Amino acid sequence: MTQEFRIVVVCTANICRSPMAEAMIRHALRAGGPDAAGVVVESAGVYGHEGSPIAPGSASALRALGIEDDGHRGRRLTTAIVGAADLVLTMEEGHRDAILAGTPEAGDRTFTLREFARLVGGQAPPSGTGAAARARALVATAGSRRTRLPWPGVDDVPDPYGGPSEGYHACAALILGEVGTLLRPLLGT
Repeated sequence: MTQEFRIVVVCTANICRSPMAEAMIRHALRAGGPDAAGVVVESAGVYGHEGSPIAPGSASALRALGIEDDGHRGRRLTTAIVGAADLVLTMEEGHRDAILAGTPEAGDRTFTLREFARLVGGQAPPSGTGAAARARALVATAGSRRTRLPWPGVDDVPDPYGGPSEGYHACAALILGEVGTLLRPLLGT
């Protein structure tokens, strides 16, 4: 039996970007069949709005893609959540930096979503039986390829919260593209 692999997606309040990414990853994992069963995804916010539903604009953008939010409720990120994660994907470099300030030992498995997709995109699926084993190999690969970019914010996913619906749909499209890039080698597709 393959050990579980836990992905945690993080944004500011856990009501907009991270729940969209969580829902997209979960949707793709369900479509991945039994091989993906060992991969679990959840989300949290650096300043999580405990118990709040997903932002209406985010829910609308997901529905337009044929994805449901599964009754998401916001929660605040804790060191226990980070400690239990095999991979932490943040929406902004500032989120990553906040996590590493409180949990420096998570540095080898904490990336922005865009950074991780860039580092593993185009990779042949790693050897290993099951998506969880491939995910572990991808985290190791990403860590070995990581370099610090010379300009801040290049890997941030813009926050559409409070803006027009077009912003939510553009954000969802950006996240969906990055999720697709990082899941191809994980799912072996």
